Amino acid sequence: MSRLVPKTRAGWLTAALLVVLLLVAVYQIGNPHSYVSEAVARLREANSGPSASLTDLSRVDQLKDAFNRDAGHPRVILLLSPT
Repeated sequence: MSRLVPKTRAGWLTAALLVVLLLVAVYQIGNPHSYVSEAVARLREANSGPSASLTDLSRVDQLKDAFNRDAGHPRVILLLSPT
């Protein structure tokens, strides 16, 4: 047990800093509006499987109709070329 008790001023400062960091980490994990909770929620959501599909379009009208149909949702248009 004597090895856990700091003997120097620097040791006490290090121990105090570790306690403060531990308290902040516990608070962040417990707070549903914190950055850590948001990051964990997004990682869980990202690992739940694909949520979008890839559509092969041959005409501009198909792109226009699909784009307008999904108004209000995030949309990504990828133009891929073999050259």
